[in-house]
Amino acid sequence: MEYYNVIIDSLIDTARLIPFLFAVHLLINFLEVRKTGKIKRGILQSRFAPLFGTGLALLPQCGFSVVAGELYSKKLVTAGTLVAVFIATSDEALPILIGEAAADPSAWAATGILIGIKVIMALTAGYGVELICGIRRRVKNPSAATEKTEELATEDEPHGDEHSHEHDGEYLHAHEHGCCGHSIGEEHGKGVFSKYFAHPIIHTCWITLFVFIVNLALGTVIFFVKEDNFRAFMDSGTYIQPLVAVLIGLIPNCASSVMITELFAGGALTLGAAVAGLAVNAGLGMAVLIKENKNAKQNALIIGGIVLFATAVGYALTPLGAIV
Repeated sequence: MEYYNVIIDSLIDTARLIPFLFAVHLLINFLEVRKTGKIKRGILQSRFAPLFGTGLALLPQCGFSVVAGELYSKKLVTAGTLVAVFIATSDEALPILIGEAAADPSAWAATGILIGIKVIMALTAGYGVELICGIRRRVKNPSAATEKTEELATEDEPHGDEHSHEHDGEYLHAHEHGCCGHSIGEEHGKGVFSKYFAHPIIHTCWITLFVFIVNLALGTVIFFVKEDNFRAFMDSGTYIQPLVAVLIGLIPNCASSVMITELFAGGALTLGAAVAGLAVNAGLGMAVLIKENKNAKQNALIIGGIVLFATAVGYALTPLGAIV
């Protein structure tokens, strides 16, 4: 096979994803501009907050993880909700997986299993952290357990800035920054094209470029190494994959989720490794948490806990790699 066939195959594999990527980004942008992303303040303080956060984080963007990091730094959400959002966030994984499944229906099962596992992980970790923090507060200060303001804190030390997040009445804007941090609202533009189509087109182009680069790089490696040798190498490193995937997932860029997802869809990455990598891939959320929340101890506990949990689950799932 000539090398130009690798380029052509990479272009074809990438092109088939474009309609799905654009459709998803168009929908997300519409929700942002129409401000249907407003969330009621009471929801942030309820026992359903981790569940609500997990549901929002499943949307294919990292905007909610960014917002969650900011809200946590202002003591408007608990650590449990933050952890649930971070783990559930998959950035660009979902539209890519849907695109792959649309081209190959047999991939739907693997896609459903991967997303389902991430949901279970997010809810388990989120409510687990809520339980631990609740017990800790009651032990430290029993009288504070019934005070609403204390329920939002996870440590005695202040999170940082005490002022409230911008809100209209009882609502907060969940999409103040939109996906990948772009501004929305009045600054987004007054024309129909600027409001609804400009960013989805730009974002789709960027993600398409990332996907093409990953496809081309993987195709080049397989071309020169030979597919049989490449598969044998990946199989021999099965138990290293979750750790490598976690390190890639921690990169605060959508390119990392693209790489993990493409490798998984191509069969080069096991289910356990893909789950581990995507569970720590909160987009820019962790970077925003470190920047906005001045309590370094809290940041280290949250991020370190997610990394350890994701890695453990990844290794627990690794034996299933031959099944899924």
